[in-house]
Amino acid sequence: MIVLLAPSVSRYLQQQAELDALRADIARQQQEQADYRSELARWDDPAFVRQQARERIFLVMPGETRYLVKGADGIEDSTGEGSAADPADLPWVDSLWSSVARAATD
Repeated sequence: MIVLLAPSVSRYLQQQAELDALRADIARQQQEQADYRSELARWDDPAFVRQQARERIFLVMPGETRYLVKGADGIEDSTGEGSAADPADLPWVDSLWSSVARAATD
């Protein structure tokens, strides 16, 4: 009798392990989706958009002056915090500069 039940019990336990793994994967994906939704919702906040523009494209508001100091540690702004990339090394800078140059000569 045990010989007849052993394969069935083994298969049942294997399927339960697969179900547990799939449930864990679903939970991980749901958490990832919730994280993406909260990140997307952050972009509805004008203050967050302004902060990202300052950090990513070095936006300066009217009346402000931003200083970039290039030293041994890369580019640093006036607060002394380092930036990861030199603006001249970013690919969008070349296209931005060429469009400014074209606009100035037209």
